[in-house]
Parts: sequence; structure tokens; C-alpha cells
Amino acid sequence: MKINDKATELIGNLIEENPNTKLSIGYLHKGKTSFKLFDATGEIPYESHAYEIASISKVFTTSLLAKYLQEGKMNLNDSVAKYIPELEEDKYYPTLQRLATHTAGYKYELPITVGLIIKSIAKLLWKLLRDKKPSLIHDYVLDYDDLILCAKKSKLEDKDYDWEYLDYSIALLAEAVCQMKGIPFDELMTHFLKGLGLKNTRTETTRSDMLDGYLFNRNVGTMKKGYRKGNYTAPAGGLTSTAEDLLEFARMNIEETPSYLALTHKTYPTSQKGFDMGLGWWIWNEGEDGNEKNPAYSHGGGSEGFSSNLVFIKELETAVVILTNVGYYDPSELSNEIFRGNYEE
Repeated sequence: MKINDKATELIGNLIEENPNTKLSIGYLHKGKTSFKLFDATGEIPYESHAYEIASISKVFTTSLLAKYLQEGKMNLNDSVAKYIPELEEDKYYPTLQRLATHTAGYKYELPITVGLIIKSIAKLLWKLLRDKKPSLIHDYVLDYDDLILCAKKSKLEDKDYDWEYLDYSIALLAEAVCQMKGIPFDELMTHFLKGLGLKNTRTETTRSDMLDGYLFNRNVGTMKKGYRKGNYTAPAGGLTSTAEDLLEFARMNIEETPSYLALTHKTYPTSQKGFDMGLGWWIWNEGEDGNEKNPAYSHGGGSEGFSSNLVFIKELETAVVILTNVGYYDPSELSNEIFRGNYEE
């Protein structure tokens, strides 16, 4: 893997501003992989670490959906209400396709109600009384009642809305999948990952290879187990993984093996300039190599103490993954430079 001058500059800027940085970079080209690891001293001998992958979790959830689409157990044109009994049959609710492509019409992650405001304030005060620092992301909990209430309170029409990126859409989608199988998300996703052979991608953070995350050089640890237990946003951002596993997942997508992954690559137009959507994946109209005939499939992630980016181009049989334990950092420019610096005609 080559690191060009621009990529070197970007890495230098990151570690200069964040002395606790661990930065893993993985590169896949025609089946061959290479990895690099950086900290505040620069490049160091490579060893594997686990990171929160945040919103990259969404493409694992939509890939799980694709498995059941191929098996004929679900249909993209089905209303989500078909699978969630609490939703009224005589009211319009978005289709699975609209949820997976963020065109369902939802505008908010949570229903803004008096009860929710009171509950949130009470939780904040309780944490302050216990001398604990609240975490805006780690403490964000969408429980089942909130999930259903938001769907019921939203008045939507049967149409494709402007693209609106929300955890809520994937959370509602995942609940439909889980109720169809009758299995909770943790159990269902764990079984799915095992079937893919991704042993280092998990629904937990209590693992020996897990790094601590940092926000503005403050150690914010990792998402606690409670983030998933009773939190229905987990399918949108609750997984942890390694650079090796994410490149292997990219390889599966490039080769479309298992074959149901091809369903996540179909293009659905959006209202956004520059990209359309697959099921979960962002599909850039112009690839990383500047060729519009080679679209790049990507997804990024950001939690309070971690940032990530995964991108692949099927035609080039190439993928890049960036993982770092620094929150609120955008790795997309760095992944672009890794692509450019290594692309071979």
C-alpha cells in the first residue's frame, strides 16, 4: 500500500491534533490486502485493533435484510407495518425500500413529546447527581415505545421523499426484520456475522482488542453494553469491527458472494447531488478514480470516540478502510487519497 504526499499530510494533521490517535488503514486490490497502523509517533508495526464502526453498521443491517429478500421471506415493497403488529394496518407506513434508502420521509430520530422531554431531563439530572458526565451519544437511547410512537406520530404520504439520513429509519427497518424472524437484534446479527465468517465483527464492546475512544483528547471509552440492551438504534450504529473484517466484507461485496449482497448494490435515485443510494450503501456517481463508469460504494461512521470509512469499487476490485479512535473526524478525504495513490490501470 502506497501513502502519497497528500495522504501523509492528512495523517500528520490527525495525529498532531490528537496525540492519543490509533489509525488503522486497510487496502484491498484484486484479492491482496495490506495494512498500516499509525499513532502519535507516526507509522508503527501493524497489529489488529477493534473499533466502533458506528454507522457502517447500517450496511450490515441492510445486508441482513437482503438475505431475507432473496429467500422470499420479505419484500422491498412491503409496508413496515406488515411485520410490526403495533402499527395500524389502515394507515400508510413506509416501505422497506424507502427505509433502507432514507427516502421514507421521517425527519426526526425521536418523537418530540412532553413525556420524552421530561424523561430526558430526569435522566440527565440523575447522572449529574451521581457525579457522572453525561454523554450525548453514549446516553442516547431509543426504546421500543419511542420507536413505535415515532412511527405512529408521523403523518406520511405514499411517495419517495427527499433523502434524509436518519438512524431511526434503519432502526425501524431492523425491527421489522427481527419481528419477522422472532429473534432479538443481538442474537440475529451475531448469527448472521458468524455465517459470513466475520469473527471479529461483533455487537459488543467488552472485548480485549477494543481501543478506547477519544473526543477532543478526552478518553470517552466505548459504548457500554447498555447501548444495545434496550436501545433500538443499535442496528444503525452498534457494531464493532477490525480493518481485516471490514476489508473481507468489502471483498464479499465486490465478488457479490453471498449472492444476496448484489441486492444491496441496486441504484435508487435520491434528491442529493453526487450520489444515489443502494440498500444502505451510498453510491457515488463518480468513482474514486474519477471515472463515472466505476461508481464507488461507501459508508462512513462516527460515534463519540471513533470515526470510520469503508469504500469499494467493484470494477477495480479495490477497497479501502479507515478506522480511528478519534471522534468527529471525517476519514473520507484520506480514503480518497489512498485510492488515488494506489490505483493501477
